[in-house]
Amino acid sequence: MYQAIIGLECHAQLDTRTKMFCGCPVVERASPNSAICPICLGHPGTLPTLNARAVQQGLKAALALSCRVQTRSVFERKQYFYPDLPKGYQISQFEHPLAIDGWLHLNERKRVGIRQVHLEEDAGKSFHRGGTTGVDFNRAGTPLVEIVSEPQMGSSAEAVAYLRLLRRVLVEGGICVGDMEWGAFRCDANVSVHCPGEPLGVRVEVKNLNSFRAVGRAIDYEIERQRRVLEQGGAVLSETRSWRNGQTVALRRKEGEADYRYFPDPDLPPLVIGEEDLQVAQEELPAIPLDLWLVQGDVGRKGAFVERYGLDDYVARVMLASPEAASIFEQAVAAKGEVRAMANWVQGEVLRLIKERGPAKESGLTAHRLVDLQQLVDENVIAMGQAKTVLEEMWKDGDTPRSIVDRLGLAIVGDEELIRAAAKQAIKDNPTQVKKYKGGRKSMIGFFMGQVMGATRGRADPKMANRIVVNELDNA
Repeated sequence: MYQAIIGLECHAQLDTRTKMFCGCPVVERASPNSAICPICLGHPGTLPTLNARAVQQGLKAALALSCRVQTRSVFERKQYFYPDLPKGYQISQFEHPLAIDGWLHLNERKRVGIRQVHLEEDAGKSFHRGGTTGVDFNRAGTPLVEIVSEPQMGSSAEAVAYLRLLRRVLVEGGICVGDMEWGAFRCDANVSVHCPGEPLGVRVEVKNLNSFRAVGRAIDYEIERQRRVLEQGGAVLSETRSWRNGQTVALRRKEGEADYRYFPDPDLPPLVIGEEDLQVAQEELPAIPLDLWLVQGDVGRKGAFVERYGLDDYVARVMLASPEAASIFEQAVAAKGEVRAMANWVQGEVLRLIKERGPAKESGLTAHRLVDLQQLVDENVIAMGQAKTVLEEMWKDGDTPRSIVDRLGLAIVGDEELIRAAAKQAIKDNPTQVKKYKGGRKSMIGFFMGQVMGATRGRADPKMANRIVVNELDNA
């Protein structure tokens, strides 16, 4: 019977406006190589300047994880060659990290230790198209905090629970956006297996894990792979593997610390943290309950949403996949928004916009404005189709729903004669569909409703339009 030992190394992109060692903006969705400078590209003679905001965010992460912050930490050069690393080294921390000895509760019985929290810069990003490889350096120099757990997890379920909880702590602390799809939160898993009572097995690192599902599946696969190797009398190699197409694939032998030739960066002085720095970080950090795990998991927090708001399991799970979306929903309900309507908005259009355009906090949307938008629909001022247009505009410029409706002329048309004229014209232009309706195809009502809505740019009062369309068809 083999036992698994798992540790995770998580990289979280710090929520800052500029990069770690220069003034270039942090961008996610921009033209390749449009947010770079000589410092990002490692040109000779350039000197890094430490981003104070990144340090502040790193301190918040350390405090949120109950770590012991080091009064003195050191930036070091981690040297390796890869096309997306323009300097030939990464500025990171190794021997003297920002913080050590933290922990995170998974449940009332299990606590996972945090070995260290350190600051570093991200590399660029390679992409492959049509047999060629290009590099986008927009991401190079983006501030990261790396959080290294102790190898204290024994299953993929525990590892995923730890990862979900860690992500939630960072997001609720305003430290990281937590978008795994865009690489703002990612992790590597260190996996080994051994028989109880025997020495620990050889550690294998698994990379390219960009979703909770991928983490769980990759760990399960790697545990089973190592078990088969040992049962067949083989030896597990110390190597780095990649998760691809449902299996782990060998990339290279596992590097040791000596391979990276760490040494202190001569262009950066030691980072000294004082009591005032810790106090500022603590004051900025929102209250994150130590028993967050009680409402964090798929069962616990989803159950709370189902019980408190009367949502079904699926809707609760969809919203809770994005802490920001869940927060907007709760704030909207607190602002007197009707639960079902707010849930429909958040699980649909709001989540879509977050995925396509980035965090809602960088948009003009607020929970109160979402409630105001639904009120315009309830009062029959605009139809749902126009409401989606208003939401898009509100996201871009932050204007109020009423102002956008007035500016774009989106109010519902309640002019009966105008709607009747549109219905008559649609009937005149589509005799074949009229015959189908007369022959018993009542579904043709939807076709003519579409014609009327098109003629009025979607602004016709739906109830009035439906009544008029049916009346005109019956009399045609």
